[in-house]
Amino acid sequence: MKGSILWNIQRYSALFIFAYFIYIVSFFIISDEINFSILSNFFFSYKFKVSTTLVFLMIVAHSYVGLWTVGTDYLTERTLGFLNKSLAKRAGLLRNLYFIVFITLGIFYLMVILYIIWL
Repeated sequence: MKGSILWNIQRYSALFIFAYFIYIVSFFIISDEINFSILSNFFFSYKFKVSTTLVFLMIVAHSYVGLWTVGTDYLTERTLGFLNKSLAKRAGLLRNLYFIVFITLGIFYLMVILYIIWL
């Protein structure tokens, strides 16, 4: 992977997540009265659903870059060799299993969130 692309994904996804946080907080600050009807209208609005979907896509992308960086930095023969020589021989396998696990969990997480939001 190219470093500048990963850096941009990481930083811009963080900014988008922060902007979403400001959007949610501003709703509660600006609203004079908060009751079930107002909250329902806000949370079931198309604008909220689309923005929440985009934020969770950004969260998955953000976490993917972070976890990919950890895997490629620390699950290598050199770094695992400091712990155990036989573990170092299996660094590639461990790194691939690590990637499979976090990609699978990310997809599952995204599917559950999208199911909750859009149903």
